[in-house]
Amino acid sequence: MTDATRLERPAPLPAPLVDPFGRAVTYLRVSVTDRCDFRCVYCMAEDMSFLPKAEVLSLEEIDRLCTAFVKLGTRKLRLTGGEPLVRRDIMNLITSLGRHVKAGDLDELTLTTNGSMLFKYAEGLVDAGVKRINVSLDTLDPHKFQAITRWGKFGKVVEGIQAAKDAGLHIKINAVALKGVNDDEFHRMVEWCGERGFDLTFIEVMPLGDLGDVSRLDQYLPLTQVRSELETRWTLEDTDYRTGGPARYVRVKETGCRVGFITPLTHNFCESCN
Repeated sequence: MTDATRLERPAPLPAPLVDPFGRAVTYLRVSVTDRCDFRCVYCMAEDMSFLPKAEVLSLEEIDRLCTAFVKLGTRKLRLTGGEPLVRRDIMNLITSLGRHVKAGDLDELTLTTNGSMLFKYAEGLVDAGVKRINVSLDTLDPHKFQAITRWGKFGKVVEGIQAAKDAGLHIKINAVALKGVNDDEFHRMVEWCGERGFDLTFIEVMPLGDLGDVSRLDQYLPLTQVRSELETRWTLEDTDYRTGGPARYVRVKETGCRVGFITPLTHNFCESCN
């Protein structure tokens, strides 16, 4: 073999990431900021202390990191926060990462948002290659919404969700089940999502974040109770549908849409996480 031939040989591909339990790391969630324009009572204290901006990765560094994971076999990227869309120049990052989708190196680029900025960015997300998003929405009652989020505006979020639907984004609503707060709305949320073609996922309160003097014990509602309540009205059909995340889904026969359950406490999902 000549030196010239040796130089023409392509560099070997890096080995894919596999954890000690034999699970291939194909799904990466990246928090682009710890800041948020809401102060949800189960997530943050009203007076929060955030990381100094100098300690947060720049958008260019996040791009390099995500690209490295894509080269190592990651097929799905989800951007989260805090609220990802409040990060300055976030669309520059999303547009840049979209190149991996367009090149076929990434199956999906998506994000989880509180919906407050969707009215502004929905069309740009589609242009960047985003096809679906998760929107956190715990209630359909504007007064409860104000109480849960402290700073959120219900009308602005609904406007953003409609803008996302009009732009062609597939939408899944995430709702945290809160005892004594939204536990009288679960049927209405299934109906509302079904009317709009949205999937819906219920989430148990999780022990994350600083709440100040708020106790999660008063908020906790096991999703076994939520499912039992839904079954008094809806026909829930088990399915093996998966999105790569921790939710277990059923299909609602009456609407044709899916309802998922994320149960970090009543049924830990760590063994199925990659």
